[in-house]
Amino acid sequence: MIFAFLNPLDTLTAAPTSDGFPADALVTDEFDRRRSGLSGLLHGATLIPVTGMDEEELLNVPAAFFSWQVLLHGAVVVNPDGEEDPAWRRLTAETLTQRADALTLAFQAAQHIGQLGQLGTEAELIERGGRPLLVRVSHPHDLDYALDAAALTWATWLEDGPFRGDLRLMREGDLLTMLPREINPESAVNYVLSELEEEVELTVGVSASQNDAAFLSLCDFAMIPGGGPLLRLSAESGPELDSD
Repeated sequence: MIFAFLNPLDTLTAAPTSDGFPADALVTDEFDRRRSGLSGLLHGATLIPVTGMDEEELLNVPAAFFSWQVLLHGAVVVNPDGEEDPAWRRLTAETLTQRADALTLAFQAAQHIGQLGQLGTEAELIERGGRPLLVRVSHPHDLDYALDAAALTWATWLEDGPFRGDLRLMREGDLLTMLPREINPESAVNYVLSELEEEVELTVGVSASQNDAAFLSLCDFAMIPGGGPLLRLSAESGPELDSD
């Protein structure tokens, strides 16, 4: 059986534009063309979402997911019965208990950064099972300059503080997210692969996000949108060729 580990953002569902307004018709038509082609290409594969979305948000993605699901950046794994996998939940619960104080302070720092810098950003502490899971920072109008400033100051707070080895900061679309380093998509995908075992004939990873290189490397093949940030990052960091 072919399994496609797919991040729906910018592949099956469009990320919001930087100004917060809907994309124009030309951009929308091009995205719909690519999404339709990708759906056709993966028609014979079992789709496994690997995403920062939760169960409710995933319902808005125009695709049918009947197998495993990797949600909230790897914090949650849902099994084919539609239930949160108990073994993975036990593993993440220990990490979240250890990182609870760090996440609470990261949330407070994000609030202060938005207020002191008059950035207009909003911070939210997401909990799971009564434990802090991650901190999200957004802007009600998705203003890039405000998010860039918040990201820079928040990253400095993390780098100069006691939690640099405990937490990581990532950006996906118009969301800044800080979460425990141990919570990541590649660990969750690796766990799902171990559960699938002999069912797997071929694995394909699909993502437009530069944060997903690690889980893509676990798959037999990786599919990356040509105009996406991950491919641009790869091209920029590649070796320079000697023209002589």
